[in-house]
Amino acid sequence: MLFLILFTVHIILGILVFLGIKFNILKVHKYMFFIALLLPFWGVLLVLILHFQILFEADNGIDVGVEKLKLESELYRSVTVDEKKISANTVPIEEALVVNSAKERRTIIMDVLNDNPKEYIEFLQKAGNNEDTEVVHYAVTAMVEISKENDYKLQEFERQFSLNPDDITVLNQYTDFLWNCLSQNLMQGQVEVLNRELFSSLIQKKMALVNPDIYDFKRAIENELKRKNFTQASITLREMKKLFPDSEEYYISRLNYLASLGRGDDIKALINEIYKRNIFLSSKTKEVLAFWEA
Repeated sequence: MLFLILFTVHIILGILVFLGIKFNILKVHKYMFFIALLLPFWGVLLVLILHFQILFEADNGIDVGVEKLKLESELYRSVTVDEKKISANTVPIEEALVVNSAKERRTIIMDVLNDNPKEYIEFLQKAGNNEDTEVVHYAVTAMVEISKENDYKLQEFERQFSLNPDDITVLNQYTDFLWNCLSQNLMQGQVEVLNRELFSSLIQKKMALVNPDIYDFKRAIENELKRKNFTQASITLREMKKLFPDSEEYYISRLNYLASLGRGDDIKALINEIYKRNIFLSSKTKEVLAFWEA
C-alpha cells in the first residue's frame, strides 16, 4: 500500500515537472524531465535545484557587455520567430546576443530549446560564441544533439539508397536531407569534405535520371564552388543556361562563380548584362547587386 502511494506521488510530481518545463515555468532543459521521471524524489529535487540556480544566477549575475554583431543584409538572413509566439516585452531573437542582460539571454535560449532548435541553427551558432558560459553550454549541447539526429537519418538514407539506388523517391529524399544538413553549417573539416563529395555524386545522379529543376542546378553549382571544383561548376553553369537562360537563379549562380574566382571586371559586365536583358530580380537579389556595385 505504501509503495502504491509513493508511486502515485512520484507520477504526479513527474507530470508537474513536465508541465513546468513545457510552459517555461521551470527554467531547465526539456531533457531534465526524464531525470525527474527515472530518479524518484532525487530527480525532482535535482530539477528544482537546477531551476533555482539558473533563476538566481540570472537575477543576481553581473550583466556582461556584449559587442554588437555586424550583420550584413546582403550576406546574412536574420533569424526570426512567429510573431504570435512572442509578446511585446520579449527581446527579438535576432537581438538575443547583443542585449546586456544575462536573464534575457538565458530566457531566450531556453525558449528556443523548448520550441524547435532545428529552426534556429543560425541563432544557436551565434549563441555558441557568447560570453555567457551557460548560454554557450546550452547552445553547444543542442547543436551536438541536432548533429547526432542528422547522422542517424543520413545513415538510414544511405541504407535505403544502397538497397534501391535507382529509386527516384529515395534519391530525392536523400539529396534534399543531405543538402539541408550541409546548409546548417554544422559539418566541419573532413566530414564536410566527404559529405560534399557525396552530395555531388547524388545530385549528378539525380540530374541524369530525371529532368533537373532550376534548384538542382543551383545546389549543384553552389556545392562545387564550396569544393573549389570550378571546372565542374562551369560545366553545370553552361547546362543551366541552356534550360534557364533568363532566370534570376542562373545569373546569381554565375555571379557567385565569378566572385569565387575573383573576377571583378567580369562581375561588372555580368551586372550590365542583367540590366540590359531586363531580368526579373527579387528584392534580395537587388541587394546583392547593389553590394557589388558599391
